[in-house]
Amino acid sequence: MSYEDILYEERNGAAWITINRPEVYNAFRGQTVEEMIHAMNEAAWNKEIGVIVLAGAGDKAFCTGGDQSAHDGQYDGRGIIGLPIDELQSLIRDVPKPIIARVQGFAIGGGNVLATLCDFTIASEKAQFGQVGPKVGPWIQGLVLLI
Repeated sequence: MSYEDILYEERNGAAWITINRPEVYNAFRGQTVEEMIHAMNEAAWNKEIGVIVLAGAGDKAFCTGGDQSAHDGQYDGRGIIGLPIDELQSLIRDVPKPIIARVQGFAIGGGNVLATLCDFTIASEKAQFGQVGPKVGPWIQGLVLLI
C-alpha cells in the first residue's frame, strides 16, 4: 500500500509511523486513520520489528485530532463517526510490541488520546497536551439547564 497521509519507515528494528500532515497540525482524516491501521498491522506482525514509534511531522504538532475541514459536513471514512478511530485505538492497545509516542508540539483532542494509548510517551519541551471537551462542557451544562 502506498501512503499519502503518513510516512512509514523500518530502521534498526523499529517501525516509524509519522502522521505527515503538518499543514493541518497533523490532524487526521479518514484516509489518515486507514493508513495508520495498515502501517500498524505491518509493523505489529513483522518479526524484524521490536518497537513502533508514532510521531507527527514537523515541530509544531504530534497530532491535533480529527481534521474538521476534511469532511465538509460528513467524515470521509467508515466507523461509528465516519472514522475507524476505535479500530486504530484498539490496535494501539493490543499490538504485541511496545509503542512509543514521540510528541513535539501539540497533542490535542484525538491526538492526546493517541499519545495516552501508547505504552510510553516521550515529550519534547515544546509538547502541549490537552482536550477540547473541558472547554465545551460549561456551555453544554448551561444549555441543558435551559432545556
